Amino acid sequence: MGQQQLLLIILGALIVGLAIYTGLQFFKVYQQNNERDVVLQQINVLVLDARKFAAKPTFLGGGNGNFAGYQPPNDLANTNRVRIYTGATAGAVIFTGFGSVNGEDGQSPVHVILQYTLADGKSEVEVIN
Repeated sequence: MGQQQLLLIILGALIVGLAIYTGLQFFKVYQQNNERDVVLQQINVLVLDARKFAAKPTFLGGGNGNFAGYQPPNDLANTNRVRIYTGATAGAVIFTGFGSVNGEDGQSPVHVILQYTLADGKSEVEVIN
């Protein structure tokens, strides 16, 4: 009877350890997906700001129909969780956002790139990590 109890204890400990490991992996994936969503949401806020810039006339500090010269407000581009860099041309603006959580490789942060084109109003999203 002693060997059976020992075997059951070892089997129970193995099952509990496997369940904890699986739960931690699920949490890690959830955290990465959540961070991507946070970065993408902040980029969407900046897309609206860039559209507002392009719609304003030049004498009001806008782009007069294009994105040339667009610089996002610092408090929108850099938060405690997200850092977003922009590159603007006349017809498009590219947002590159980095989160504070490491991505799938475990070394570099979550990285999202979005290109918004003024002509057709479409966005292209690329998730790097």
